[in-house]
Amino acid sequence: MMRPSLIVKNPGRRFLGCVNYKKKNGCNFFIWIDPPTCERGLDYAEIMQAKKEELERQVEDLKMMNEELGRGKQKLEEENDALFVKIAELTEINVKLAAQTGPRKTTNVKTLVVVLVVIVFVVGVLVPSIKQPMEKKTLYLV
Repeated sequence: MMRPSLIVKNPGRRFLGCVNYKKKNGCNFFIWIDPPTCERGLDYAEIMQAKKEELERQVEDLKMMNEELGRGKQKLEEENDALFVKIAELTEINVKLAAQTGPRKTTNVKTLVVVLVVIVFVVGVLVPSIKQPMEKKTLYLV
């Protein structure tokens, strides 16, 4: 069975191996099909392997950052929900107070304006700040 070599000493070099090659209690017989890799090719393979490992580390770092941002977003959404509950409670209290003191349209209008300003602030300022994109990093491969 023909296979490519996956080691740095012979990157991509094809060989024929026994059907039981590298199996438990199997045969380790093989023969190269391709000629040996030149020194420049070996140097290039080492460089590419190092770049691959660096990119894999960067991917893991970005995954961790994404998870942290997700937890932060969830916390802010929970706080936002709590604020909406508080607004509902305050509105209910305001309605009860208005019922006790009699109709005062100016107070209700002022309260609604304050509530709307708070909602606009929360939705317009806090929520978009969560959605700001992460700082872009440019990767250069040499």
